[in-house]
Amino acid sequence: MSTIKNYLDLGKYKETLLLVFSGAAGGALVVHPFNFIYFYSLIFLFLTVMGTNSITNYIDRDIDAIMERTKTRPLPSKRVYPPEKAIYFGIILILIGVLGFLYFSLYYSIIWIAFGIIFDPILYNYLTKRKTPWNIVIGSFAGGAPVMVIWSALTYNFFSITPFILMLTIVVWTPIHIWSLAIRYKFDYEKANVPMLPVKKGVKFTIRIIAFSTIFLIIFSLYIFYILSIYMFFIMFIVNLFIIYLIVKLMLNPQEKLSFIIFKTTSPYLAVLFLLIILRQII
Repeated sequence: MSTIKNYLDLGKYKETLLLVFSGAAGGALVVHPFNFIYFYSLIFLFLTVMGTNSITNYIDRDIDAIMERTKTRPLPSKRVYPPEKAIYFGIILILIGVLGFLYFSLYYSIIWIAFGIIFDPILYNYLTKRKTPWNIVIGSFAGGAPVMVIWSALTYNFFSITPFILMLTIVVWTPIHIWSLAIRYKFDYEKANVPMLPVKKGVKFTIRIIAFSTIFLIIFSLYIFYILSIYMFFIMFIVNLFIIYLIVKLMLNPQEKLSFIIFKTTSPYLAVLFLLIILRQII
């Protein structure tokens, strides 16, 4: 059982579940989405995301060993050893996931999976994470890909504006979430020589960028529910008021503790957004 837990941690299963939840919300944008392909696609999306996360853990293994927040992860703690097992595990899961989509000729979903892999382990973790303070902006596009994966699986189409807006909501949410964490662990990133925005541009500048990003987060999230449901729109409006309150409070009082509260709050924010979209199909 401990070995299973180690490999679940290697694939960042909690983060994976949130991304699969985003895919579930993307699929729920389709009329009458809850069929066999919907649940089938979520299973294979889970495998591909787990596999991708396993590979990113391999790429980041050296800096994870330095940072207090990440040094207990499976590779730096040697709960999974040798590190190359992460590569094999990741590739196997991705191949199984892709073959699952291929079995039902869900080619557009495979394209979006490839999009996520290009933007996460390749463009973000391998090429830009250690080189630019804007690294997470690039990586954020991978976080939005699951929305399009499931939507494409159900519609056999490549693109539509509503799921793309939901994808952009996740894209602008991601820097807010990660930069809030980076403020809290600024010295940790400095020690690992990772040029996160608070490290290179300072905490006050980062907070201003977080506030600016929040504007787009609110616009995109409200736009989705303006199209889908006026009742859900007002619920999301109230949730957004709370986020605005936290951001304004952080701007007036830029403390690490408060930035960490925003980091903790933004995960359930996204979960509420996804849940409302799914509930709209059920209620």
